[in-house]
Amino acid sequence: MRTPVILLSASAAVLTAYGYLFGQWADLHDQRFGLLDVTREWIARPLGLGEDFGPLGLMLLLVAAGYAAAAGRAPGELYPLAALVVVAHLLPPTAGLVPLGWVAVLALVGFLLARGTALLPARFRWTGQLAQLVLALNAVALTDFVPDLPAAAAFFPLFVVGQLLHTNRAGLLPAWACGLLIAAALAVVSIADRVVPELDGWWYPLAATYAVLLGAVAFLLAGPTADRIAANPVVGWLADRVWWLIPLYAAVGHPLAELLPHPAGILLAVAGVGLLAECGHRGARLLVQRTKEAV
Repeated sequence: MRTPVILLSASAAVLTAYGYLFGQWADLHDQRFGLLDVTREWIARPLGLGEDFGPLGLMLLLVAAGYAAAAGRAPGELYPLAALVVVAHLLPPTAGLVPLGWVAVLALVGFLLARGTALLPARFRWTGQLAQLVLALNAVALTDFVPDLPAAAAFFPLFVVGQLLHTNRAGLLPAWACGLLIAAALAVVSIADRVVPELDGWWYPLAATYAVLLGAVAFLLAGPTADRIAANPVVGWLADRVWWLIPLYAAVGHPLAELLPHPAGILLAVAGVGLLAECGHRGARLLVQRTKEAV
């Protein structure tokens, strides 16, 4: 079932580029574009989606990552990427330089937890996934004590949803139980929406519901047409580099977009982010490969 993971990951790369590179840059510089205005007025607002589909893209990526984690597939490049993000966050000169870097760190934590859950007997793996939801809920409850953690933890239930979908597809969890646990995951997102100030007014529970539905459709109804789309080189490139693309959209894309007038600036930003994502992807894979050989 690699096809749905590729499609969801590639979709996440496109949606987050639209939201966090194009849309966010336009808002920060008080720019008005016809495409952006029409999309917001006729698609995003009627659907209750804020931030120009950016959060929806992140949620789709986490659903795909959770499914891959439950299947035993983890992108090794997350280790060096997450390490870079943590170091950048801890150093005063670079703190806040990678605003979306938390996604890679959250996914890495999820992959490690999924690996621990896989050690449980097959029939009881759902208990490990339930425990992950409880952990996310407790992290959300720390909103008055640990800055930034609760807002990131609000997205983690989507990673658990991906695991639940795989557990159901593997025949280890009946559909009714899977549905109940997915409802519990959405409940955690809804609670976070009420108690975490940074999430107020963005309707993230609705975006999470869309992500769950799209993820379920992708995994349950994948067929020959989806396979052909996933085999497209561009789609594959986006899916493979998505973990690097997302943190680079704002950190690198916004400064590059300011160098030239629109639309040349946006095109330069897209090209620059793509080039750096390619370098990061290749470098991380090489580092992981050399590490495995050394061990």
